[in-house]
Amino acid sequence: MRNIKKMKSTAILDRMVKDHGKIVKLLNDVEKVIDQEQDIVSTMKVFDKFDWTLEKHFFTEEKAIFTSYEPENVTTGYAMLPELIKEHNEILNKLRMMRRNIKKRRPFDFYDFKIMLMKHKKFEEKEVYPKLDQELDESEKKVIIERINEIL
Repeated sequence: MRNIKKMKSTAILDRMVKDHGKIVKLLNDVEKVIDQEQDIVSTMKVFDKFDWTLEKHFFTEEKAIFTSYEPENVTTGYAMLPELIKEHNEILNKLRMMRRNIKKRRPFDFYDFKIMLMKHKKFEEKEVYPKLDQELDESEKKVIIERINEIL
């Protein structure tokens, strides 16, 4: 009898990629209102929705996912978390500066922000979520998915 290894689910990757899709759509909405130079109220309404969705996403990662992660190899497993938190803080800081510039109608580099966010998204989808899906057992993933769904 052969030992058949059961494939691990990609539950975390699948759920978070879905949220990334929502964030990218809202990011594109912000880009449109900026390019169209709409009035400040319309622009801020779209920006606020994007900002809130992104902040919830980061909160979800940091509180619902990362706090549940206990890697098999602590050295390599935990190595990615400080980098992710640093990137979250850099992105949120750029968002704050963008908010101020929009309100004061000052120019800012939206495309630099977009590139940074897309690079972060790619890293999470290629490295972080697959690692979590591989290392966590199904019951741990189920708890994480429940927490994610409570927030998002």
